Amino acid sequence: MQERQLYIQIFSNLLIPVLGFWLWGWSLYFIVLFYILDILSSEVVVYLKSKKIREAGKKETVKSPVNTYKIISGLFLVATIAFIQLGIMLIHPEIRLQDEIRSFLTYKEMGIQQGFLLIPLVVLMAFSSYKIEFLVPKVYLREEQRSLWKFHLKERFLLITFCAILTFIATGFQFQEWVILTVILAVTSGYTYLQGKERIRQFTA
Repeated sequence: MQERQLYIQIFSNLLIPVLGFWLWGWSLYFIVLFYILDILSSEVVVYLKSKKIREAGKKETVKSPVNTYKIISGLFLVATIAFIQLGIMLIHPEIRLQDEIRSFLTYKEMGIQQGFLLIPLVVLMAFSSYKIEFLVPKVYLREEQRSLWKFHLKERFLLITFCAILTFIATGFQFQEWVILTVILAVTSGYTYLQGKERIRQFTA
C-alpha cells in the first residue's frame, strides 16, 4: 500500500456516511447498517486472502490452526453485529430494527432503491481494496495465514471493545447522533491511518 492509496481509502470510507447523514438524511442506524455491510465484506475478503495464500503454497514457519481462527472470527463477527444492535436499542429504545433494515434497503435516492446501489458498491470497494493492496503487490507470496488471521482477530476484538465503550458513553450521556457519528468517523479513520502506515512500513522495510 502506498500513502496515496491510504488517503483514498480513508476518504472513500468517510464519503458515504458523511453524505448519507448530512445530505441524504440518514439516521445513525442507517450509518451503522452501512458499516455492518462493510464488516461483512471485510470478513469475506479475509477468507479470500487466506485461500490465496494457501493456493500460493506459502510455507508456514509455525503450523497455523486456521480452522480455529475461522471459528473464532465467525464468533467475533456474530458478537460484533449483536453488540452493535444492542447498542442502538439502548440508545433508541423505541426503534424497531426490522422496520429500519427494511427502510434502509428500500429507501429511494434518485428513484432507485439504495439497497441495489449500496450492496454492489460495498462489494466493489472491498474487492478493489483486495486487488490493489493484496493481489497486485503479491502480498500472498510473503504473508502467512497465521499472521493474517491474528491481525484480523485483533481488529475484531478492538471493534467489539470500541462498540462497548461507545455504547456505554452514549447511553450514559445521551449525546446527539451527529456527535456519536463524528466519534465513529474519527476513530475509524484514525485506526485506518495508523494501520495503513504500519503496513507501508512493513512492506518497504
